[in-house]
Amino acid sequence: MKILVVEDSTVMRSILRQELETANFEVYEAENGLDALKKAEEIRPHLITMDVDMPVMNGFDAVYKIRTELKLTVPGEDREVPIIMVTANDNLEGRNRGFQVGAADFIIKPFLKGEVAAIVRNLLLPESTLQGTTALIVEDSALTRSILVNALSGEGIKTLQASNGVEALQILKEGGHEVDLVLTDFVMPEMDGDELCKCIRIELGHKNLPIIFLTALSESNSMMRIFKSGASDYIVKPFAKEELLARVKVHLETRRLNNKLTEQVLQLKRLNKLKDDVLSVTSHDLRSPITGILGFTELLLEDENLAEHHLNYLSHIKDSVEFLLTLVSDILELGRAQSFEYDLVYEPLQLMELIDSSINTVHHMASPKDISLDVENRLESDPVISGDKNAIIRIVNNLLSNAIKFTPKSGKVTVRLEAEAGEMLGLSVIDTGIGIPKKFIPELFDKYSKASRPGTAGEKSTGLGLSITKALIEQHGGNISVTSDEGKGTCFQVRLPLVSEHQGTEIETPDIADEAAMAMPVRILVVENNASNIKLAKVALEERGYQAVFADNGKEAVDSYIVSLQEGNKPFHIIFMDLRMPIMDGFEATDTIREFERKYHLSPVPIIAMTVTADDSWKEKSLELGINGIIPKPMSLQNVEEMIGRFVYQRNT
Repeated sequence: MKILVVEDSTVMRSILRQELETANFEVYEAENGLDALKKAEEIRPHLITMDVDMPVMNGFDAVYKIRTELKLTVPGEDREVPIIMVTANDNLEGRNRGFQVGAADFIIKPFLKGEVAAIVRNLLLPESTLQGTTALIVEDSALTRSILVNALSGEGIKTLQASNGVEALQILKEGGHEVDLVLTDFVMPEMDGDELCKCIRIELGHKNLPIIFLTALSESNSMMRIFKSGASDYIVKPFAKEELLARVKVHLETRRLNNKLTEQVLQLKRLNKLKDDVLSVTSHDLRSPITGILGFTELLLEDENLAEHHLNYLSHIKDSVEFLLTLVSDILELGRAQSFEYDLVYEPLQLMELIDSSINTVHHMASPKDISLDVENRLESDPVISGDKNAIIRIVNNLLSNAIKFTPKSGKVTVRLEAEAGEMLGLSVIDTGIGIPKKFIPELFDKYSKASRPGTAGEKSTGLGLSITKALIEQHGGNISVTSDEGKGTCFQVRLPLVSEHQGTEIETPDIADEAAMAMPVRILVVENNASNIKLAKVALEERGYQAVFADNGKEAVDSYIVSLQEGNKPFHIIFMDLRMPIMDGFEATDTIREFERKYHLSPVPIIAMTVTADDSWKEKSLELGINGIIPKPMSLQNVEEMIGRFVYQRNT
């Protein structure tokens, strides 16, 4: 590769030539800027090192002419020839001027041995992990865009350019490019940086795309506005190239690692789904013949004409088949309990009822061993938990059958219920059995645990029951622990969240259709974070006799909505919801309100979206979330009156 060294000092040219030739570059020399223009056009170099302070024509002027007049590109590539400025007078003003005329990097005299060759090699043969990434530059200044393009291209980053937010949004919407980072000016015509950022985050749904603002403003209010709009970072103009590249590298590397992690998680989910499918099919295909074997074996055992030793053989077959059937069921259940897609149906459950059911289920195991099964409720009432009925029964069944299995004849198994700190229920299954050796306790809840062993009557164990139990308990927000005294007994302690007295009860709220309620002024919740819009809406609505309450963001809106339903307060007849807001946007707030209504069986309050953008994708998303209507911003009073008439008055006539 050909390097043109532009330097008025013979000694410095010799030093640069020696270093670059040692690195296997072909070196050409020029004594000043004017000479550089002639040589550059003749030899078409891959890279130029340019001294700053030279007679006849200085380095800044030479670089400017190379960029504007010669417009040199790297041989065989569609990118500008990198130019490295070499200077002993390093300052921010000089660097800004250099980047403005088209420099790619700076080297400060005196430089260390190998430093120049390393920078040249990095620009010509980049080994950066950023190679192949794409940055969208949104800047109304063509000069600044050029500086940014030169700086990023040197790191192997592909660049796309837009002069304002509208152009940038169109590039992202078209989807022809995979953009990994956005560098945007703050103040621009047509659509400024913070509005663009909101559109990227909310309208396009790019929650994790790094967005770095370039701004000349450093006031705290401006910084707060930037981050409220969803920015990842900001750089204050004028900036040094090193600062820019350091910030860009951090965000792109983080995005690369996050994408890699996301892909790994998706791959794990796919593998887990495949595993579940295999387990499901295998378990189904195995269960059918096993059930047949077991059924026919039981029929043969009823034949009184069989010899004693034949009956003995059949009993062994029956025990083995029953164990195999249990193993297949446990494997399937374990796969479901640990699946990403295993959904539990939660509902308020009276725990004593489930415990009684489980005791009846395992009674046939306890009777032959003369084991007593007792329940000790230390609570003042029957505890209520929120859980999946089948899963809770499976948990209690597993713990009881495990206790019976390892308790000798005439022993005792007790289920104890008691309150624990933090609104938690303590459920303990205590036995007077053989206990667990201490060395086995740490691995007791592992799949296919080595702690698995036969029961006191020779009962076989799959080694999966406690693993399944632990998985189901954790899915209910609880935990399980064990204490054991070998030779004396074991206690399994389960902690599950209790349902408070107020949970599960419906909130009494006046029906909007009620005549008494309609005799009151229409109450409106306006969710808007723009101070001017709030002031306008307040005056306009109150002049028309409406009662208006205002919320600055989605979280405040949800809180205001819930407070309005409490005793002594008045519910809202309609909500006007801005979609672009900090902290919690309008989509999330609407989804939260609708979920609250479903949970407490409330009549849906009409929610009208207010948005600058109302394309088909937004409309579809709004309808899916239960938004009743959309009005464009800026909001007109005619639109507001129309929505109130349609969703409040007509609804109740």
